[in-house]
Amino acid sequence: MKRFATLLGGILLVGVGALGLSSPSATSSAKTVRVHCRNGDNNAFVTPPQIHLSVGDTLYWTTDGTVVADSIEISLKHPDQQAWPFAGDPPHGGSSVNTHEATTRGTYPYNVTASCRVPGGGHVTEVIDPDIIID
Repeated sequence: MKRFATLLGGILLVGVGALGLSSPSATSSAKTVRVHCRNGDNNAFVTPPQIHLSVGDTLYWTTDGTVVADSIEISLKHPDQQAWPFAGDPPHGGSSVNTHEATTRGTYPYNVTASCRVPGGGHVTEVIDPDIIID
C-alpha cells in the first residue's frame, strides 16, 4: 500500500509539472514600448517603432525621457479596416497603459496619442504612428 501511495504521488507531481509547462502564461510575455514626447528639436517618437509579438503576449506603453506625457491613448490607424488584435478595448489613461493578450496575427499600424507637458506649463498633443506585428 505504501508503495502504491508513493507511485501515485509521483504520478501526480509529474502531471502537475506537465500542466505548468503547457500553460499559455509560461510561453507568453509582456513587451514594452517607450513613448518619448517632443524635446526641443527632437520630434515625438516611440522605441521600438515596430514591435513584434506572439499570440498571447501583452503590450505595455510608458512615457520615457525628459519631457513626459500625462496621458496616452492607443488606437488603430485604420479601425474601419482592422479589428483591435488584443482581448479587451484599446488602452487609454495615464502615463502608462497596457493591453490584454494578443489574439490575432497580422500587422497593425496604430496611433499613440500622448498629451505631453510643455516646459513652462501646458500640454501639447503628439500623435505617433508605429506598427504592431503579431506572429
